[in-house]
Amino acid sequence: MGDIFSKAFRSKALRRCSLMTALSLVLISTVATITGAQSPSRVSEESYKRGLERYKKGDLTGAIADFDRALDAYLSERLAYGAEASDRVVKANLDGVAVDYGDFVVNLPRPAAIYLNRGLARLRLGEIEAAINDLNESIKLAPRNAGAYLYRGIALQGTGDLDAAITNYSRALDLYPRYAEAWYNRGVAKRDKGAFDEALSDFDRALAISPKMTDALVNRAAVRYDKGDLKGALDDCNLAVKIDSRHHMAWNNRALIRYRQGDFDGAMSDVTRAIEVAPQEATPYVNRSSLLLEKNEFDKALADSEKAIALNPNLPTAWGNHGLARMNKNDFDGAMADFNHALELDPKSPALYFNRGNAWFSKGEADKAIADFEQAIKFNPRVAAVWNNCGNARFIKGDIEAAVNDYNRAIEIDPRYALAYANRGMARLLQKRDAEAESDFAQYRTLEPNPDPNFEKRINEAKRLRAEMDPKVKKI
Repeated sequence: MGDIFSKAFRSKALRRCSLMTALSLVLISTVATITGAQSPSRVSEESYKRGLERYKKGDLTGAIADFDRALDAYLSERLAYGAEASDRVVKANLDGVAVDYGDFVVNLPRPAAIYLNRGLARLRLGEIEAAINDLNESIKLAPRNAGAYLYRGIALQGTGDLDAAITNYSRALDLYPRYAEAWYNRGVAKRDKGAFDEALSDFDRALAISPKMTDALVNRAAVRYDKGDLKGALDDCNLAVKIDSRHHMAWNNRALIRYRQGDFDGAMSDVTRAIEVAPQEATPYVNRSSLLLEKNEFDKALADSEKAIALNPNLPTAWGNHGLARMNKNDFDGAMADFNHALELDPKSPALYFNRGNAWFSKGEADKAIADFEQAIKFNPRVAAVWNNCGNARFIKGDIEAAVNDYNRAIEIDPRYALAYANRGMARLLQKRDAEAESDFAQYRTLEPNPDPNFEKRINEAKRLRAEMDPKVKKI
């Protein structure tokens, strides 16, 4: 018997911006020019300044080498003069580094600034533990510098320690309450903890201080989207693209909001704009491939997902969409390989298990399909389509009662899910529950705006199958 089968689903969560990328401080030396021979103080001063220039130019490895020399020179002078005498020399020659926050200035001892900037360079290189060690040293030397706590918070968040990150952001705010970046990053951490209302409050505070902080707008939009406030999310993205028309995640996220609002053409236009302004970013290609899959333009979807994979081969959603495009082109083995690889990258994705289950089902492997559907349900039991398709696989195996139970769960989750009524009706026909089956079929016709033109033929086929199975069917 032919079955009415749910389309594969793809996760369409809003992509969030990363932590603030402005990982540099304005460090201004107020020390007078040092004359005479190349003293350790002069070496430290020149190496430090050269390190700052290299950092600004993106030469992070070179900057770290210069900061190393600056610290070595400082420590060498400390050893040469002794701690007490060296401290006087440092005060005379190396103090006067200022951290300028715009309306708030903190003076730091030079070694604190060197540790801080070396920590920032290491953080940008992904050397998280080394960065944390440097920031610890900077904080020991200058415990009232808000920026060091901000950047240590970013580093700790990179390790997954959200609570420690929030503690550091809060300390930065204690020292400097108008620190927009600290409000923003604390909002990101709270969002990642699922504290959406607190995250919204922090993003609001960041934007009150810095109204043109587009990352805060885009992240606030993401939280509003997750809370179902599509209008608020759209307003934030609209403002973000008005402020910065090249903010690709603002375009990308507005596309997903428009999709949720049913504006398919607007979504396609926005995600294409995201690709135009940031062709090196993989995520917009993934999302456009999702839209193309919705339009059944499988060759174009395949091309976009391949582009995303080329840009970021570790993106499971790119492999997942590549598999969906292949599956819809009847390349089930290729689709299976893609889903397998995607699950290696993200072994807890319910969408990937669901879609691989659909591939197994299409290959006639009902048991393997059920195993994948059950995994999808384990990770997210609130998706009606998964219960529906799991019911279909049980139906094919002849386990009609279990299939009906699965269709029941699908309808409990989404009472307007037309396919589950149609499929439950087919199963009830085989159980000789004709009145209930007819009620399900009526619900399907009411709920489905574009009913299957072969639906009546399917019902007759089910009745024929029931006649063939009659000796095995217990009347209920």
